[in-house]
Amino acid sequence: MPTPPRSARRAVELFVATFRNPQTRGQRRTYMEEFLLFLAGALATSERELLTSDLLDEEAVTVWLTAAQRGATRRRTGMQGPHTAASVSAMAARTTTINGFSRHFGRPLNLPVPQATLADRLSPSEAVRTLRLLSGHPPAKMFSATWQRTVAVLAMAVATRRGIADLHPLRQEHLELERRLPRVRIGKEHFPLDALTRTILTRWLETHAAITAQLQGGQVQELWVTTAPGRPRAGQPAPRPGMPAARRTLEAAHRTLMMEALGSPLLLEQFCAADPAE
Repeated sequence: MPTPPRSARRAVELFVATFRNPQTRGQRRTYMEEFLLFLAGALATSERELLTSDLLDEEAVTVWLTAAQRGATRRRTGMQGPHTAASVSAMAARTTTINGFSRHFGRPLNLPVPQATLADRLSPSEAVRTLRLLSGHPPAKMFSATWQRTVAVLAMAVATRRGIADLHPLRQEHLELERRLPRVRIGKEHFPLDALTRTILTRWLETHAAITAQLQGGQVQELWVTTAPGRPRAGQPAPRPGMPAARRTLEAAHRTLMMEALGSPLLLEQFCAADPAE
């Protein structure tokens, strides 16, 4: 059992580093950083001044979870507005995260975890048919390049059964589309790609090249790049399109595509059909 460091930020980093699975690690980081920012605001202090003991205070944890449940910590607009209440699954993940954090540093809170229900996954044939439908043409309110990128991410999820945590770090060098049997490498594993996925990825790579060719310094090797200018921040001009896309950018575009094209908030993971052997 490690001795808790004085700095709350350092404690979060040590805790997050204990997870090997990138998706779990990313989720734990997201919720612990949400707690850090919320608590800093509530205490009218800077995040750097927070102590690990602040994060282990059960009253502070309860206030954070209550605010999160009603949507007060949401950074992006939900399906029913900017303060859409958090889902049971999201609250279960938050509670599991803080329970794990407190247990890791020897002060277990053991808060009751809401019972989450997993979203139903599409069957392999449903996933492919839906992908084919979505890849035909962009929704009226979605920029064509953003649609192409979003469909490409979805195609990769269907082909590999991997979620956004594994797909987001991909680079162009991980694709081998010119082989007789095209494939993509994720980690040390290769996944074959069918003709539909190859077509979708080829279309996106052409758009990728056209966007990034306009940047000083040439091509960007990250597979997923921004398709529109970013927001000006701190007096700096808006970043040009073609920069590496953040994970949240890909997730937001996926939600937009689902609602605009299908009218249903299907998650990316719902397209990742379970392996029959699992």
